[in-house]
Amino acid sequence: MRDGGRLLRASIAVVQLFRIVNAASILFFVAALVATLPGAEWVEGVLVRKYGTTVDPQQVIVFMQLTMLLTLPVAFAVERLLLALRAILRTIEDREPFAAANAGRLRLIGWMLLVIQFADVGFGIVTWIARALHIDFLSWTPGFTGWIAVLIAFVLAQVFERGAAMQHDLEGTV
Repeated sequence: MRDGGRLLRASIAVVQLFRIVNAASILFFVAALVATLPGAEWVEGVLVRKYGTTVDPQQVIVFMQLTMLLTLPVAFAVERLLLALRAILRTIEDREPFAAANAGRLRLIGWMLLVIQFADVGFGIVTWIARALHIDFLSWTPGFTGWIAVLIAFVLAQVFERGAAMQHDLEGTV
């Protein structure tokens, strides 16, 4: 590895760290989802103590469950994205960044980013529902940078596909 060796190793380590955080998030949301299943009257008690009679605890619990379920496709998409990114970094480490498989990996990253963007729109809808239920919830504003990232991933997939073809042609002429 040359000058970029440290940065490459750091990138691989950060991707691994993100995978660990993603796995921990999945465990947290699954545990929270299980805590709201029937028989968890203590959740209802907490809601009554916080909001009194201004909200229907059962509606809020269903809302919480649906919100937590929304996180699962995002966590899956993040895991797939990170695995593809790690594989790309490994090809860079092996000095073969224009491997034909990287075009497919970038395309997969684009699709996973698209899943995340649609989930973000879903999160916006969830925010409006929370307001209608009169419960505290995070705020949401639509963003366009994620949509741009989707486009960039698909464009880079095309670039890598052409780069791999050019490299294959070059290797065939040598």
